[in-house]
Amino acid sequence: MQTYAGEDHARAEMAEVCRLAYGRGYICGTEGNFSIRLTENVVLTTPSGSCKGRIQPEQLVLTDLMGNCIDGNGRPSTELKMHLTAYKLRPDVKAIVHAHPTVAVGFSVAGLSLSQCVLPEVVCALGHIPIAPYATPSTDEIPESISPYLRQHDAIVLDHHGALTLGTDIWDAYYKLETVEHFAQTLLVAHVLGGPKPLYSSQVKKLIAICDVYGFRQPPDAARLVTAEFSTPDPE
Repeated sequence: MQTYAGEDHARAEMAEVCRLAYGRGYICGTEGNFSIRLTENVVLTTPSGSCKGRIQPEQLVLTDLMGNCIDGNGRPSTELKMHLTAYKLRPDVKAIVHAHPTVAVGFSVAGLSLSQCVLPEVVCALGHIPIAPYATPSTDEIPESISPYLRQHDAIVLDHHGALTLGTDIWDAYYKLETVEHFAQTLLVAHVLGGPKPLYSSQVKKLIAICDVYGFRQPPDAARLVTAEFSTPDPE
């Protein structure tokens, strides 16, 4: 069977990220699915029904962009469809993480937004974090629910389900997952203490202007971030 450039390294890194996500409690049991795009048409992904905390590099599966298995003893996850949809819409994306971070998912279960501009690091790295409408897991409803958000967002919360983060490599995707959950934890504390106070619009503008200093692209919907929907209007 053909071996692709960088495949061994990708297998080792994905197994490490899987174990880290499991150890951090972002997934449990056999939850979650991870993928790396090796070539234009070949994806390395986690097999269905496997505990990601115990996954070994040789257990990972190769598929094409249609989800057909190219190599591997296991079946790819039934939720691979959302990964493949993202790869088709975002050629710049090389890796994807799907997990179930407790606090971020809890916000969606409670019907609370994660889109407010509260933490400078999140504004620069992710813009705002939308919550995609509820969709039945492992069905075509999932890629349909996230498709409207994929072109403009690298982090999406799936209502009552989990989070999807996109990256230039598997570590970039994983770090974005950590950012989402850390942000949700901070917002939870803010709600307990009386409610979050979003940054002023002028403060958000300044953050957007320095995104490149940190190596981030400006959020595609940057103009919306300075509206009352996401930030606090400047005092008169």
